[in-house]
Amino acid sequence: MMPLPPKGGVVTTQSPGSELRRLRALVGDLDAVVWEADAASGRFTFVSQRAWDMLGYAPKMWIDSPTFWADHIHPDDRERALESFMAGLTEGRPHDIEYRFVHRDGSIVWLRDIGHVVRDNLGNPAVVRGLMVEITQHKLAEEQRTEAERRYRGLVEQLPGMVYMESVERDEPGRVLYVSPQVEWMLGYRPEEWLADPTLWTTRLHPDDVPMMKDLYMRVAERGELYRADYRMFARDGSLVYIHDEAALVRDEEGTPVFWQGVMFDVTPQRHADERAQESEARYRGLVESLPAIVYTESVDEDRGGVVYVSPQVRAILGSEPEEWLGATGGWLEQIHPDDRERVRAENARADATHTPFVSEYRMLSKDGRSVWFRDESALVYDEEGRPLYWQGVMLDITERVRAEELERALEVEREEAAELRAVDEMKNTFLRAVSHDLRTPLAAILGLAVTLEREDVELHPDEAKELASRIATNARKLDRIVNDLLDLDRLTRGIVEPNLEPTKIDALIKRIVGESDLLEDRHVEVSVVPVTAVVDPPKVERIVENLLANAVRHTPPAAKIWVSVSKWQGGVLLAVEDEGKGVPEEERERIFEPFRQGPDAPEHSPGVGVGLALVARFTELHGGRAWVEDREGGGASFRVWLPRKPAEPTPRPEDEG
Repeated sequence: MMPLPPKGGVVTTQSPGSELRRLRALVGDLDAVVWEADAASGRFTFVSQRAWDMLGYAPKMWIDSPTFWADHIHPDDRERALESFMAGLTEGRPHDIEYRFVHRDGSIVWLRDIGHVVRDNLGNPAVVRGLMVEITQHKLAEEQRTEAERRYRGLVEQLPGMVYMESVERDEPGRVLYVSPQVEWMLGYRPEEWLADPTLWTTRLHPDDVPMMKDLYMRVAERGELYRADYRMFARDGSLVYIHDEAALVRDEEGTPVFWQGVMFDVTPQRHADERAQESEARYRGLVESLPAIVYTESVDEDRGGVVYVSPQVRAILGSEPEEWLGATGGWLEQIHPDDRERVRAENARADATHTPFVSEYRMLSKDGRSVWFRDESALVYDEEGRPLYWQGVMLDITERVRAEELERALEVEREEAAELRAVDEMKNTFLRAVSHDLRTPLAAILGLAVTLEREDVELHPDEAKELASRIATNARKLDRIVNDLLDLDRLTRGIVEPNLEPTKIDALIKRIVGESDLLEDRHVEVSVVPVTAVVDPPKVERIVENLLANAVRHTPPAAKIWVSVSKWQGGVLLAVEDEGKGVPEEERERIFEPFRQGPDAPEHSPGVGVGLALVARFTELHGGRAWVEDREGGGASFRVWLPRKPAEPTPRPEDEG
């Protein structure tokens, strides 16, 4: 009985050859590798042509090598794939495995390999048949999704805040859909606890913040605005946590709200820090505003204004209101006393340019016209990264101190003037004593000798009379020298002495002075000169040498030697009068050339007027030279006078001495 044809169809008959061709075409068209392997050896017996297109290897290569398939599985997946294949073969069940296969060009191809065991008539495994489908794109997309999720979770769960997702409800807070693990260290609850109790957020709010939060939530939910709030919550252990909460509505492609995405930060440390800062600022203001000084802060940014804070003391000290100083970028300079303004402006510019502290003392004019002295010191304050923030300064009223210093200076000037007057008075007394002694001694001798000559009852031999007359002449010359010294010093002081210069043989002049001097009677004097000519005033050079000789005689015992020398030195003439006395102390070597100064070892019996060495210095300077004293080698004093050979030659410096 022939079968009925399908309803509406046609019965066709095909030969076995056509059936085989149809099957081969079907296998060739599949976007997968069809394969068959011997169950006993695992060796491939058939691989479809798709293996060439998909993996780069001809089917013959799979069939010829028993280990071809295993050898080309990625090393990291090989053991797992073989175990799964063998387990399916041994247990007679299908296998479905995913692994990586190495393409002929070296690239990696992900395969999904599905196979099953075909048994023979006795029920034993005969062959394994399967299908390899490429899933590379799917795997890559899956890996990308996994990596993106991993990064997202890593990012979210490493944030210093708790990330959450919440459903959108109309009249009340939504249901929590996700909460990051930070909820545990922030509030002491595990994420699953937070998700399980929809009321946990509202019940842990501080009661004083509940009305404000409900009102804010309703307003933001209605308008779809960004949600931002600061509130307090109780953690599991009962501690109070300050929260900063920000969330935004996430919408779908049609604009419909889907959920809230937000983050909660624990700002407790910052809040406590703010509170401490406020307390510190209050204490700082209390301290600053009780100081007897003006404290100020000035911005380094000119665009933001100058003075940003000034303490109220400015009102009591200068009569200005603090508000008058705020924002000033240099107006304070206009209040500075005109005599001090440029100096302070320069110091201010220097401090701005170098970022070094500003320090200055100056006067400012108060509202009532008073001059107030300030010591103003300020320094730059920097942030943690070393950027300048502002100038912090203090202006201390030092008016009383300055007045005290001015009074002290005036008293010091008065004391110095009094000391000078005492010194002048003492010098006058010393001068009068010296003049009195130096004048009276020769006058008394002259008077006594003259009276002797005058007496009629005394008969004198002509030689005796001559001797008396000679002594009268000697004492008269002493008086003449004293009077001339005093007159010369007065004329030199008034600048009315001019040298009469002429070429002079200095060596001959010195020999004559020493030979004719009545000061050197019974004294051992050695003279050493070299021939030298200089343009000088001979009488004044004579006075120089005489006064040096007189000084040497006065300050040395009769047995002491005196040396006089003339030499060429530093382009001029060097005169030296040396003795073997006590010498001159270092601290006295400049003072002894001042008028009416006596050395500490001046003899009481013959103090002298104290103008001899002063005249030496003045006459030497008149020639363009200089005079000084130093230690003599071997002991004693060495008085030296350097005279230029020509008046126009410069005076040598002390360091040029050789």
